Amino acid sequence: MGTPWVVDETPSYAVVFKPPRVHTVPLKGVSGQETLLHWCGGLFPQALQVRGKHPWEGGIVHRLDYETQGLVLVAKTQAALAALSAQQQAGAIIKEYTALSAKGAVRLPGFPPPFPCGPAPYVITSGFRPYGPGRKAVRPTVTFPERNRKSRRSGTLDQGRPYLTEILIQDTTAGLTAFRLRIKRGFRHQIRCHLAWIGYPILNDGLYGGLGGVVLPRRTLGFDGADFPALGLIAEGMRFYDPDSGASRQYSLSVL
Repeated sequence: MGTPWVVDETPSYAVVFKPPRVHTVPLKGVSGQETLLHWCGGLFPQALQVRGKHPWEGGIVHRLDYETQGLVLVAKTQAALAALSAQQQAGAIIKEYTALSAKGAVRLPGFPPPFPCGPAPYVITSGFRPYGPGRKAVRPTVTFPERNRKSRRSGTLDQGRPYLTEILIQDTTAGLTAFRLRIKRGFRHQIRCHLAWIGYPILNDGLYGGLGGVVLPRRTLGFDGADFPALGLIAEGMRFYDPDSGASRQYSLSVL
């Protein structure tokens, strides 16, 4: 695995950098994996004793995809996890990302009509449904059924509310487009799927039609200097409230 590192920590939480191609938590039912959670457990074992919705996730407050690098928030105590999880559910943990894309020439199957977007800033809105072999991908949905038995049968995963991806900056140079994005309530593959939907799949994202084989310069890859075609998506900033003091906390990586 790449080398994680601690950005900051208190007795209640830590902000940790996750390299690309590292699982945040173990896959359900699979043992012996090297994950960010296990690495954290070597530094602060109490994070392994915290129990959330799924016991194998320890004190991890939110996950990043295997291919995605960037900041992850880890609770060291049960009380901190409860407080931070409540913030996340309320949309009070704000995460910012940088994504690098090339405008897609091929429209992938399963997407609704193209999302209407204009110059930044703008907001991409949808629910999600599982898609493809093994349900490994998702696709946007543009209807939001009530949370009842019928909506559960439909396979829609929006919980009756839309997920929002805020496009803050969109800048095209030399054929590549850099996005600065913000989410408050996130879903698996949300940014990857939303950018593919508007025709800008992320570099090296084969699941969503991104241009492959691109080894990005070190300065756009965070701080690990990976020499392989890493996914062009970095969780580069977050804001939340300290679970002990209630003070606002903000962390950021210098990505671009």
